[in-house]
Amino acid sequence: MKPNLFIVGQPKSGTTALHKFLGQHPEIFMSSVKEPHFFCSDFHLESDRAYGKQRFFDYRSESAYMQLFAKANGVKIAGESSTNYLYSQVAAEKISNFNPDAKIIIILREPAKFLYSLHSHYVKFTEENEPDFLTALALETEREQEKATSPRVTSPSYLYYSQRVQYREQVKRYCDRFNREQIKIVVFEEFKSENDRVYREILEFLGVDSNFTPEYDAVNVNKEVKFKAINDLVNNPLIKNISKNLLSQEFNEFIRDNIVEKLLWHQAPKTKMPEEIKIELMRQYQPEVVRISELTGIDLITKWGYDTLNVKSSFKQDTV
Repeated sequence: MKPNLFIVGQPKSGTTALHKFLGQHPEIFMSSVKEPHFFCSDFHLESDRAYGKQRFFDYRSESAYMQLFAKANGVKIAGESSTNYLYSQVAAEKISNFNPDAKIIIILREPAKFLYSLHSHYVKFTEENEPDFLTALALETEREQEKATSPRVTSPSYLYYSQRVQYREQVKRYCDRFNREQIKIVVFEEFKSENDRVYREILEFLGVDSNFTPEYDAVNVNKEVKFKAINDLVNNPLIKNISKNLLSQEFNEFIRDNIVEKLLWHQAPKTKMPEEIKIELMRQYQPEVVRISELTGIDLITKWGYDTLNVKSSFKQDTV
């Protein structure tokens, strides 16, 4: 069955939880490999150019990609969740060409907290080699000039942090390709606080039984690295490639989620971004929040607390 649901992002915004909750529904099949990233060929090319060979992005042929859905029999919805489809400049067009009737789910998170969480995630998985958040943000210009590169990042532009929160541009690519009724925009903070309500809204959007209740297990509980040297070794691209060539990606993901993370990481409270840094970033990204509010017709200015900043703003719905 050709997939007809794409959770396109963002990362660190509840996509793993939603993928798992949807996968429990009897009318929905979600791919066992959560993030095949088949349609973001711009990142494939960028990654290959950076490393001089193919190191990442295994699913590049349509036949290999379609094998992920070989067991999607007798269901209404077959889907996958590749969190960088939203950031990709080509994924929206490619998904539209592949299945113009597809449904798209976009999860948006307040920009400052999103970047702080994304940076922490990349440090944990050794894609980001600058552990200080503000320093990493400041390195963007040098990284665009191919200086101060991180040797393990999947694709260099993953670390262009300011570009990650250009929400209006990213969402508009999907608005330009799909009818509005094919797109569901979820606010991360609402999904986190009201799992059941938002989940049922999504089921109604997908046209499946909205009375089904999944097991709302905690997903992506915050963990910190317990043994840094071993964690660095396990996340070495050479080791990952050897494992990938010997074992299936599904098995590798099982090993990572159920063995590696349990042995090498430990549950810990999330580190909070200093308030002054958060406020400064909110001031910086406030114009973007206004723009995405206008595009979507969702008052994210208020939902994310940007109305409390001493910056003049006016919210009116765009005509896009």
